[in-house]
Amino acid sequence: MSDLVKIVSKHITLREGRKTLKGNCPFHPDQSDSFMVSPEKNLFKCFGCGKEGGPVEFVMWIENTNFGNAPKRE
Repeated sequence: MSDLVKIVSKHITLREGRKTLKGNCPFHPDQSDSFMVSPEKNLFKCFGCGKEGGPVEFVMWIENTNFGNAPKRE
């Protein structure tokens, strides 16, 4: 399983919250730490733009691609 925290940390700075890590969303202009990452569940959610998911969805959003265009692994 891919570690979402490592992937997200390459793109934004995450700060400690109570149960989650938080930061500014990389998908929309954000000044309020609306982007949350749950290391325990390996999931993210932005309470500003509504994007959410796991490592695959984050990479798809950040690279502006979809499952059909994603590189195939052999």
